[in-house]
Amino acid sequence: MADVAGASAEPSSDGGALSVRSLALAVIFLVVGALWIRKASLIAFTILVGEGTPPVPALTALALMTALGMVVGRLTVTRRWRREALLVYVLLTCGFITIDANGIRQLLATITSLRYFAASGNDYAALAQTVPPWLMPADDELLRGFYEGIEGSPIPWGQWLPILVVWGGMFLVLSLSLGCLVSLFRKPWAEQEHLTFPLAELALQLAPDPPDRPGQAQLLRSWLFWIGVGIAAIYDGSNIAHAFSPGIAAIGQNYDLSPLLSERPWTGLRPINLTFRPEIVGLGYLVPTDVLLSVWVFYLLLRFENFAAGVFGGGGRGFPYDRPQGIGAYFALAIFTIYTAREHLRGVLRAAIGDRSGVEGGEAIPTALAFWGVIAGIVGLTAFMVVAGMAWGTALAYVLIIYVCSLVYARIRAQTGLPITYGIPREEMFDTILAVQPTREGLTSPVAIRAESVFAVFRVIGRMIFGQIGAFQMEGIRIARRSHIRRSHLMTAVVIGLIGGLVLAYVIHIVDAYNYGWNIIDGGSTQGGYRTAQALLQYARAEARIDPGEPLRLNTTIARGVGFGLSLLMLWLRSRFLRFPLNPVGLALAGTFGSPIWFPIFLAWLAKSLILRLGGAHSYRHLTPVFLGIAIGHFLIAGGIWGIVGAFNEEVARRYLLWFA
Repeated sequence: MADVAGASAEPSSDGGALSVRSLALAVIFLVVGALWIRKASLIAFTILVGEGTPPVPALTALALMTALGMVVGRLTVTRRWRREALLVYVLLTCGFITIDANGIRQLLATITSLRYFAASGNDYAALAQTVPPWLMPADDELLRGFYEGIEGSPIPWGQWLPILVVWGGMFLVLSLSLGCLVSLFRKPWAEQEHLTFPLAELALQLAPDPPDRPGQAQLLRSWLFWIGVGIAAIYDGSNIAHAFSPGIAAIGQNYDLSPLLSERPWTGLRPINLTFRPEIVGLGYLVPTDVLLSVWVFYLLLRFENFAAGVFGGGGRGFPYDRPQGIGAYFALAIFTIYTAREHLRGVLRAAIGDRSGVEGGEAIPTALAFWGVIAGIVGLTAFMVVAGMAWGTALAYVLIIYVCSLVYARIRAQTGLPITYGIPREEMFDTILAVQPTREGLTSPVAIRAESVFAVFRVIGRMIFGQIGAFQMEGIRIARRSHIRRSHLMTAVVIGLIGGLVLAYVIHIVDAYNYGWNIIDGGSTQGGYRTAQALLQYARAEARIDPGEPLRLNTTIARGVGFGLSLLMLWLRSRFLRFPLNPVGLALAGTFGSPIWFPIFLAWLAKSLILRLGGAHSYRHLTPVFLGIAIGHFLIAGGIWGIVGAFNEEVARRYLLWFA
């Protein structure tokens, strides 16, 4: 797979894929998948099937279309069915991620919880008064019905519509602008750095016959692939059998070593959790060995750093500040990403001002349009925040961090393909700014209070899935070029997916809120679910920043600097010493989301290293379908089959809870 994926020459994108048939299939899969996500993720809150990378319903749709092509041979006489299946898949990846837990659900929890949970023991009502009415609903009855449900009364769509349109416009501008951003880097990533885009290659190999290149086998026809699926079935099957009958032994999902580290200074090594994530093991096989090594090494180094601090009487709460070090690595990788593409970006700038000499055509988004799309997104989103009440410096810094982190996350996906939704430093995007903006005790300026409360609202953008949307668009561009999909068809599918997902997410969440009550869906009992709790934490912090005030947070700021400096040092060492083993991508991922992923990445590193050492490159390529089978098998069995069980049998499904993050 690596030799195929790494080829620099790519065909032009000129084939038709958007048709009445493909559009109808896309709509059917999108609606059915949305209802599936609604039942399993929002109502039952058992398996977040739409949160995966890629979303399980999208991967299931592609597998079904491939299977249909194998049964009805006339569909695969030409490449039309293959192109249509891949286009449907790209459309669905852009749609489902909006519908699941960290899409519109985050937004609705944020814009409703501040007023609803205002009480005599907090200042939420005063904060809500400073937020413009076009950002969040102000009617108490509307909010009471949303959180507690209504019976026999119509849903007040007229009151909701203006607010939903405002946020929906922002959503589309940011999403499409991030698509423009990643498209500007396609050429340097594919043709200069030779990144392999593993998740795009996964879809291309799973897609229906005939393949794009001679000798490329369709994945479902490989017996090695089905061995991998069998391994996933043994793992998931034991856990599923245990869920139905607790007396049956199960492999389990993780082993927590923390109870063995119950005394100081050994408590400094916590958390050490051996998590089993078959999708990470399977797709991790495609990741460069140095990245795999760096992830688990840096995670363990962070643990030993805390252990050593405890031995010598140092450290403290939050030490060694994994997440701040992670975003520091992100900033260093952003500089590296822009620096390595500098010649290409000079051509982009010339094209943007009218000089198209030296810039090749054929990009999914024309170069000049992509450049101005990025500028429009940054300016538009910053202006949106400033008009709402944020200080322009804070707004611009926040927007730039969102774009920078989304770009680096897309590059990490292009390089590694690791299916890690939370590999982007979501909370750190705004914590980085707050840490260097102290507030004095008893803040009384109306302008300053409004800036704090509005920033608390806009922190939801960091918690949402815009980095994922940019990365899925990047992989869609790669898929389109490899499978000859016409550019106009690709971009139409992306827009349909974004708008369709947005509309379905609005309808599903608001209808279910008024039918059931927001207090008890999304895993809630009487005080809202997980997304509501996240929103309230941000408002509590805004309240604390106003009174009693928040000091300058030097500890986390220094940690960000350490992560930044250490990553720059690694980049320099890698440029000087070809075999330098550590990669700053490892620090970025270990710091941002290390605990759930370090052990499966270690297993992937161990398997890949042994296969390369014992069998060489030929054995590595030959066994690739086995590991793809492990990943896809887990997605389709644990996400697909068990996800359907989770939608209808909550009691059993809660004994084997899954999340694809």
